Amino acid sequence: MKKLSVILTLILIIFVGYYVYNEYLKKVETNPYENTLRDYSNQVLSTIKNNNYLLETTKIDTDWLNSKLDSLVSCQEIYYSNENKILLHKCSINDIGSYYFYDKIYDQNTDEYNNLYETIKNQKIEIEKGILLKDLATIDLNMNITEIDNCVNEGICEPGTPLLIQVNDVDIYKFYVLKDDGEKVKLIMAENLVNNIVYAPSDNLEGPTEALTYLKNETENWTNLEERTIKISDENKDKAYTDIYEKLRATLPSYNDVYNFKDKNYLYDNLSNSSGYWLSTATSKSFYAWSVVKNDIKITDVSIETLGIRPVIEVYKY
Repeated sequence: MKKLSVILTLILIIFVGYYVYNEYLKKVETNPYENTLRDYSNQVLSTIKNNNYLLETTKIDTDWLNSKLDSLVSCQEIYYSNENKILLHKCSINDIGSYYFYDKIYDQNTDEYNNLYETIKNQKIEIEKGILLKDLATIDLNMNITEIDNCVNEGICEPGTPLLIQVNDVDIYKFYVLKDDGEKVKLIMAENLVNNIVYAPSDNLEGPTEALTYLKNETENWTNLEERTIKISDENKDKAYTDIYEKLRATLPSYNDVYNFKDKNYLYDNLSNSSGYWLSTATSKSFYAWSVVKNDIKITDVSIETLGIRPVIEVYKY
C-alpha cells in the first residue's frame, strides 16, 4: 500500500511538473520578447527622467525618444502613467505585435487593456503654477512704472505691455508681454541679462549649449519663478538639433516668439548698433543661429561673442 502511495505521488508530481512546464513553454512561445519589452520600458522611464523630459501630456514623443535610445522595439505610441510606469502601445519586435504595461503583456482586444489604455492616455499631468503674475508684478518710481496694468488681474495683456517683475526678494526687472493666452503670460526681458556670450562653441548641432549654460546660472537666484522642465526646440522643419529638456526658471526667446513683433521697438530696447541677443532657433547651416540685433532679426555665426542673453519667462495668471 505504501509503495502504491509513493508511485501515485510521483505520478502526480510528474503530471504537475509537466503542466507547469507546458504552460511556461506556451508563454514563451506566445510572448518571446517579454524580457525585451520589460527592459525597454525601464529604459524609457530612465531616459525621460535623466533628460528632464517635459510631460505636457502623458504621451511621449517617440521621435525624440528614438533619438536617445537604440532598441529593437518600435512603438506607435508610448505613455507615461502618474504611477511612474510606462505603457507601450502597438509595439513590434520582428513583426510580433505587443501591448505592454508594468510587467505584463496584454491582448489588445480585451476590455482590460482597452480600459487601461484609455485611462492612462487621458490622465492629467499636474503643473506647478508657482507664484501668480499678480503677486510678481510691482511698481518702481526709478523705472518710471508707477502702476500695474489692469490686465494682470483681468482681461488679456496685449503684446508689448510693460510689467515690472520681482524675480526674487531683491531684484526687479522690466519685461514686455509677448503672449497672453488667458491662463498664463509669456514675457521677454527689456534688456540683456548677460552680454558677450556665444550660442555654442563651434556649431549648432547640439543646440544653444553655451547660451543655456549662462542662462541657467544667471537666473538660478530668480527664486520667485518656478523651476520647471522647459522644452527648447529647433523650430525648423529639418531640425539642426533634437529637442532639449532642461530644468530652468527662464528660457531663451525663439524665432517664433519674436518674428510677429519684429517691427516693434520693444524688442530692441537697450541695444546698441553692435549688440543683440540670441534666439534658441538654429538654421539649416550648421554654424549659424538666429539672433535679434538692432532693428532686425538675422542669421549669426554661433561663435560670435558680441551678443547676449535676453530671458523669457512664463507666469500663470490664475
